[in-house]
Amino acid sequence: MTSPLRSLDISVLMPVYIREPTRKIIDLLDRAVESVAEQKYPGEAEILIVDDGSSTPVQELLAGHERRIPLRFVRYVRNNGLVYALNAGLNAARYGLIARMDADDCWAAHKIEQQIDRLVADPDLTVVGTGMRRVFEDGSPTEDHIRPDGWSPLLKFFVDCGCPFPHASILARSDIYRLLGGYSHSERVSHCEDYALWGIWLRFFKPAMIELPLHIYTVSADSVSSRHLAQQQKATGRINSAFASLRVVDTVPDEMSSLADILGISLLQAGVLCYRLWHLKIATCLPEAALAPLQKMLTDRDVASSPSGGIVAVSRILGAFGSVEDRGGVPIQVRPRLT
Repeated sequence: MTSPLRSLDISVLMPVYIREPTRKIIDLLDRAVESVAEQKYPGEAEILIVDDGSSTPVQELLAGHERRIPLRFVRYVRNNGLVYALNAGLNAARYGLIARMDADDCWAAHKIEQQIDRLVADPDLTVVGTGMRRVFEDGSPTEDHIRPDGWSPLLKFFVDCGCPFPHASILARSDIYRLLGGYSHSERVSHCEDYALWGIWLRFFKPAMIELPLHIYTVSADSVSSRHLAQQQKATGRINSAFASLRVVDTVPDEMSSLADILGISLLQAGVLCYRLWHLKIATCLPEAALAPLQKMLTDRDVASSPSGGIVAVSRILGAFGSVEDRGGVPIQVRPRLT
């Protein structure tokens, strides 16, 4: 029932912006690329570098070395910003799985292998993160940051602590990335676009966490987070407050499972259906028992059995995520909630 991964091929998305190349910057970049290339991949892989207006083309900085997997470059003459680079990379990625890497970070051995094992073992998983080891340029002792595994614990972490995934730790389905529209360009989430994306992702789709520090994060005073800390904190507070007000942390996993059982579809398909009903605010025909779990999950929508518009078939809503048997039922309409 689950829309299976067409393959286990991976695009590793690495946005890069280098104002002025130094030996230190080039060495860190080369380390990042090598740590990606040294992973064990179950199928095809590519390192997709989005050069976001670097003064010297990144392709030139990485020339002269043979790589175990292909490097592909998308270059922009003008610096457009991280969100633009990330979305450009998502659009250019060739493969069904997306991994993220930053130019000054690296991965521990066997990271990808462990994430693939989790995805293969559970077809409903859509994103797998790992723990993070923070390495400080000033020589301070390293710190390991490990988020909890499981859908409910990660939802709780999102509200109580902050971003559930170290960004360069994730391996995720590209079809879900594209379904959700990638990273937001809204100024309201500026400099915490990943946190905003994971808030929507975790609300509808099952995640997992490998509780090991397989992502090595370099803490630098010149990082984007360091330079825009105040703006990032303000945007993070807005996202967190809005998500907490939904009161879905303790309900989503069980109610999504209940919806899947009622409809005879997979957990992933239930997430697609629920997301599109929420996002598009449309009507469909479902068994009456589906009304209660939808109301418990879509707390920022009015969900009722009296449609005001045309009915959209469930199979059409799911689209490429798989056809389902039409079970009939009652018309259910999802509308914006008036405040």
